[in-house]
Amino acid sequence: MTDPSEADRAQPGASTPAGADQAQAALSRRVLLVAVGFAVVGVGLLLLYLQRYETEASGGRRVRVLAVVASVDRGAVLTEEMLGEREVPVSYVEPRAVRAAELSKVKGLRAGHDLDPQDSLLWTDLAIDVEQRDLSTLVQPGFRALTIEARRTAMIRPGDYVDVIANFSESAVGERAGASVVLLQRVVVLAVGEETDRQAFSAEGKGSGAFRRRSATLTLSVQLQEAQLLTLAARQGALSVVLRDYTDPSVFDDLPRVTVRNLVEQAARANDRRAARYANRVPTRITGQGGR
Repeated sequence: MTDPSEADRAQPGASTPAGADQAQAALSRRVLLVAVGFAVVGVGLLLLYLQRYETEASGGRRVRVLAVVASVDRGAVLTEEMLGEREVPVSYVEPRAVRAAELSKVKGLRAGHDLDPQDSLLWTDLAIDVEQRDLSTLVQPGFRALTIEARRTAMIRPGDYVDVIANFSESAVGERAGASVVLLQRVVVLAVGEETDRQAFSAEGKGSGAFRRRSATLTLSVQLQEAQLLTLAARQGALSVVLRDYTDPSVFDDLPRVTVRNLVEQAARANDRRAARYANRVPTRITGQGGR
């Protein structure tokens, strides 16, 4: 008959103190490995989130555009040595900017005006003949060229930025004497009439104040949904455009529509904002050419 103590010694297991310690150690190692695995996954997800957040906060994915690396005089032929590449967040890419992949399209063309180093190269910087410069080449991916009849087009040239205002009649909005609504802000002008070249509207002759007559027809660079807004607004009322500084990126949210009923109130608010903005500025006089 086998001695029970001998059978116990012959079967190593958890019944002995040493076996219990080994099982507990193995379980602890497994728990630790699982915890480390979850920690690594968590850190990875956190890094991906931070990277995505940083990308979105900085303007989105980077787009490679052409930039001027050396001073270029007006009329000079652009060469590959004059141009370099720059990465710009997609939110800050000018609709008229020349992409790096389009280098072959601009080599050999002449500069329409003086270009400074570090400037981004724009299609409106190029002196391209009308026959060579099809409108379709100016339309950037994701945008459309929409032609509108607009008022207040004096002094606007291709490449300028404008805000579009719709003035609706009484029947269109149900307001006495109608209403005025800001439809779109910071829209680039691709063409004025049939002209896509800024130089077509330069002064005719040195010292003469004569400018080529502006057309009321403007071709704008808009997204497809924006084109829907403009076409419907044009049917219901009249469109006006106001010129803005091309370096100004500001776009205002929740602008109220102006009606006869709230005209005085809105004018008072506008004057209050203007007074607050210029409260600490030294008054300056703006003069035209030759002003004293």
